[in-house]
Amino acid sequence: MNAELTLYDYWRIVNRRKWVALLIFAVTVFSTLFYTRLQPTVYRSQGKIKIKPPTSYSRITGSVAEEFDPWSAVATELMVITSSEISERAAAKLGMPSGARSTAEIAGSYKVERLTDSNLIAISAFNSDPVKASDIVMAVIEAYHDFDLEQKSLQARKTLADISARKDEVEDSLRTLERQKQNFIEKNPKTGLGAALANQLADLEIKRKELLEKYTPNHPEVQSLQQRIDMVESKLEEIPAQEVTLARISRELRLQEDLYTTLNRQHEEAKLGVSSMVSFVTVVQRPAPERTPISPNRRLNLMVGIVLGMFIAVVVVFLLENLDVSISTIEDIEGFMKLPVLGIIPNIMSEKPLDNWLTNVFKKERYTVDAFRSVLIVNKRYASGVIESYHTMRTNIMSNLKTKDSVSLVISSAGAAEGKTLTAVNFALAAAHSGLKTLLIDADLRRPAVNEIFGTKKAPGLSDVLTGKADWREAALESADFIMGGLDFDQLMRFSGIENLKVLNCGTQPENVVDVLDSANWKDLMEDLKSEFDLIVFDAPPLLLFVDAVMIAKHASDGVVLVYKAGKIARGALKRAADQITNANAHMLGVVLNGVRASEMGPQYGYYYKDYKNYAKR
Repeated sequence: MNAELTLYDYWRIVNRRKWVALLIFAVTVFSTLFYTRLQPTVYRSQGKIKIKPPTSYSRITGSVAEEFDPWSAVATELMVITSSEISERAAAKLGMPSGARSTAEIAGSYKVERLTDSNLIAISAFNSDPVKASDIVMAVIEAYHDFDLEQKSLQARKTLADISARKDEVEDSLRTLERQKQNFIEKNPKTGLGAALANQLADLEIKRKELLEKYTPNHPEVQSLQQRIDMVESKLEEIPAQEVTLARISRELRLQEDLYTTLNRQHEEAKLGVSSMVSFVTVVQRPAPERTPISPNRRLNLMVGIVLGMFIAVVVVFLLENLDVSISTIEDIEGFMKLPVLGIIPNIMSEKPLDNWLTNVFKKERYTVDAFRSVLIVNKRYASGVIESYHTMRTNIMSNLKTKDSVSLVISSAGAAEGKTLTAVNFALAAAHSGLKTLLIDADLRRPAVNEIFGTKKAPGLSDVLTGKADWREAALESADFIMGGLDFDQLMRFSGIENLKVLNCGTQPENVVDVLDSANWKDLMEDLKSEFDLIVFDAPPLLLFVDAVMIAKHASDGVVLVYKAGKIARGALKRAADQITNANAHMLGVVLNGVRASEMGPQYGYYYKDYKNYAKR
């Protein structure tokens, strides 16, 4: 990749691997939809409550409303609502069996939150049934309301119980004193004055007790009252002992009666406080079933899947681009190889889609014979722009050789399945189409293919000629042989210049290919061939796999052309192939970029064939 990439370069990188990107995008989106479909449908129901004591609560005996802080209280109540106590009570209200399992189920089905800047609390429940979700919220609100009321009335109930117990004690004591007084009077009927004095003394003592709550013992009123008490007591000392005893009993009875009256009043006030106790919880919004589910959010998930799919696709495409060690542009090839690009051969598709899939997607090394024939330029369906690409290739080659005489070329590639045979055959056809007498030689003695393309026999051929078993004139095939071999007669006859093409197949495949090539009399053979043909094209095996192409280039050619299919092999392999030619003192002419799509060639080349086609129609 270049150090500085333009926007078009980014588009070209994505476009080169658009099928990978589309596959990743589709898988991501469908995975998101599948995941969304697997998710259970969840409905939400929400209720709102307010935490605040009523206005009348401050007038209830024992209330602590003056200490209520709504801001700190709400935070505390949030924890109370989510406690296991509330969850257990709510489960009981819903009729669920008691136990930790039901409590945990309810606790996990709702959540609470405080509404901003208020003392309102929102309680939300989630369930696959909208009605059940509403019931859970209502059960939680009722459970919390009951719990809050119990806690608020707990102290008042305790106070009421204490007063009741004390009241019962005083009442028992009062009955005992009344029976004691009645019994004493029955036994001592003449007593009475002492009782009056005792009652007077009891009244004075009660009054003195009330004054002491306001004044000190040295206060004049307290001292005056104390003097009257002393005087009454001195009078009591003068009456008989029976009168004293009656006075004492009467005084204790009077004190107990006053205490009982006080306790009875407090008991009624405590009962009123308990019955008037209210909860701080007020329902602001009752929960209602909602028919629109909140999960899964199909629209949001789809949008996330689309965005995520696009992101992953782009990341993978650029990751593959960085991992790709091949050369993809003309400038990269010329800069890295220090060799010119002699031609740009467009991607020629087979008439059979299956063959295109096998070669482009599944990297099948070679077309079938029928598919191979369908991509030859004799097929009339191809525009003349394809032929022009081979004419441009030949022009560039001749410019490099700087000669108008007959020339011989070796067309090879660094590795297999880069399109060297297709390029050699179509190049020979294009040269014949332009009027040049052309000989196409299948020099691939390992894996010949030219004879299959033209439907002819392998032997006799090049190997037989090199070993002296046959003459090249007898072995060379022409258009009549092609017709007999199975090529479409009408298409062949419509292809002008086919009579200028002859083909020399590989011949009998020898076991010692290198010895045959190395011991052949190439000099005499090439002089003889050049005297008959303007252009001799050798279809040679891949350079990195076999040494055949190097030997042919050294002995029989004026130059070597490397066919390179972008993305097929690493740039280092292409460089090693070129170095092998150079090290053998053969003439390395340049590189032909094969199977190029217009979208991959860059803005300076991409519309060449389209413009040529449109121009040729005029």
